Amino acid sequence: MERTEAPLFPIRDENLNEFKDEVTAYLKSVSYSPDSRKVEKDGIDLSFLIHSKTLGVGQEDEISILKNAVRISDDRIILSNTVNFIINALRDGLSIGRYLSELYKKSSGLETLVKRNKEGSLHQSEQPEFHDKLETQSAIYLFTSAYYIVWRLNDYRSDEVSSINIEFGGVPEISVSRPSNSVQCMLYYYGAYLERSGSINNELEMLKITQVYFERMIEEIHLRKDAFKYLSFFENNHYKLEHSDFIIQGFESGFSSSVHSVTFNKIRMEEIVANREAKHMFKRFAERLLCHDFEEGRNPMLELGGLPSITMGDGRPGTGKSMLIAATATFIQEKADWLGIPFLFWPLPDNIISTYQGGSAERAIEWFRPMNDAHKIIFAPIDDAENNLEDRTRRGVSAGVREFIGVFLRSTEGAYAVNYGNKMVSLFTNIPDQIDRAVLSRVQYRVPIDGAKDVIDFIDQDYLWWSKYEKMMPGLIAMKDPKYKYLSGQQELNSLSESYTDDFKFTQPGVEEVFREVSQKVNPDEQDFFGKFYDRIQDRYQFFSSRDLRNIQKAVDARLIDFDLPEAWWESPETFFKQDYENKLRMLKELMIENMKDVSFKDIRLQEALFYIDTAVRINESGIEREIAETAKEMHIRSEASERLKNGNIQIEN
Repeated sequence: MERTEAPLFPIRDENLNEFKDEVTAYLKSVSYSPDSRKVEKDGIDLSFLIHSKTLGVGQEDEISILKNAVRISDDRIILSNTVNFIINALRDGLSIGRYLSELYKKSSGLETLVKRNKEGSLHQSEQPEFHDKLETQSAIYLFTSAYYIVWRLNDYRSDEVSSINIEFGGVPEISVSRPSNSVQCMLYYYGAYLERSGSINNELEMLKITQVYFERMIEEIHLRKDAFKYLSFFENNHYKLEHSDFIIQGFESGFSSSVHSVTFNKIRMEEIVANREAKHMFKRFAERLLCHDFEEGRNPMLELGGLPSITMGDGRPGTGKSMLIAATATFIQEKADWLGIPFLFWPLPDNIISTYQGGSAERAIEWFRPMNDAHKIIFAPIDDAENNLEDRTRRGVSAGVREFIGVFLRSTEGAYAVNYGNKMVSLFTNIPDQIDRAVLSRVQYRVPIDGAKDVIDFIDQDYLWWSKYEKMMPGLIAMKDPKYKYLSGQQELNSLSESYTDDFKFTQPGVEEVFREVSQKVNPDEQDFFGKFYDRIQDRYQFFSSRDLRNIQKAVDARLIDFDLPEAWWESPETFFKQDYENKLRMLKELMIENMKDVSFKDIRLQEALFYIDTAVRINESGIEREIAETAKEMHIRSEASERLKNGNIQIEN
């Protein structure tokens, strides 16, 4: 799937204003009849939350969140800034929850059932549906309210809040019988924590308990999700709060709207020596991501076919893979800041593999969840990919790795793998042959990262090192410069075509042999050539499949739109980036047609087919070569040790 069919409906200010008086009344005073049998949570005594432990069944208890806000602010007239921020988050969150629960009531037919129930005309056979829909409406009210509150407070004074410790026993009771009763239950126990726990005495403690309480509320509703019925009326539509990046996508519990970019070292592409093809293509992919249209939730570059969602760079250790990750993130961050659009740098965390059964899958799902947000540009690199995506056929592969791979495959090309054209998952590896075959088949574009490989590259890499001393202390280096102008050999490619030659250089003799054999019978200018070439490749290399052919097609697509975006578009974003989707698509098509004047489709198609297959075979067979080399090394060491022992050149310690 290239994009989801679920509509994205706006939540406007006027929608929420309709309910603000109602929810403010709840904040002033909320009454609820607590069930004393439920206040013991997981063996924790929470009975102190009830004002009188002798309350009978059906007796109401009352609490005021606003009065507690005044107490915590320690000012009878004006709430402190932090407490005021919390109260506004509560009021806005409850208004959103109320509005979305009303939308569900209307779209699901619950409104008609409620009316007929009041009139006494609801048939007994309809009672189960009536109560099921009331429960779902209540759950929507609680979940969306809590979700917004946590999202709103997540960034607020986060460094200070992280150092606050609060005793929290959980949510004692959750009611989903009907919306009004449910929200009163939720707010009653929240207010009880403020007033009766004895640990909420200042604004930071109030901020902490608010975050913790409503986070737990989200978890509790999510755990009960499978018990709710008639969910499609809610989950089939997505909602976005106007003038913000807050999005509700059903009962999804990952805070995709509140996650933050991981901090990274800023490096510019020109600081990386060699790897011209890799730098060029990752810069191209970054530019294409930035063409994403936030109003439409899709990318015209994706429609043109030149935006792979999964890429890979491979090379020996120390060739610049980590630097390329940082340089790509730096490029996107700077451009996104200039354009005023959100960017999420979201590398795979080091602790993704858990020792607990099911833990790795859970962590993987949480890592992928933010990538479903169509309102951010997302770069998600996986460094040392062979560690977490190791071939499942290898001995000793952990259950955690298997779990992660399962989630990876479902999340990248499964029935629910939605691609809006705003994200790129990139694998970086030293040992591509150790990556799981199914994962490798998902990679739509591969690029080598070879590092410095000639005299010019080594001179320039040295120059970047010692020039800092020359700048600080002129004359310190005192060495004769070469005739070569430093860094002139590191100029950016205008297009990848500059790096190709007419005569493709094969690295795998078997691929070259198949190519020569087929091209002697059919000219590569003919359509028949590719059918027969792929057929012979599959005969020789059984791993080759239709997915590999699709990946070749994606690579050709990427080459066809391998052009620079005009500098004027970057200087004045309104000329392109602020245009509507259709205008963007039209302008890109015109640029593509203009660029193709110097491009031969047949040559690009042949080059990409040969490059992809040659690389795939290299990766597939390099594992065998590595094992042969390791075995030969062990045999040599044993032979050498035996010879030295025989000649008395080595002594064995007792």
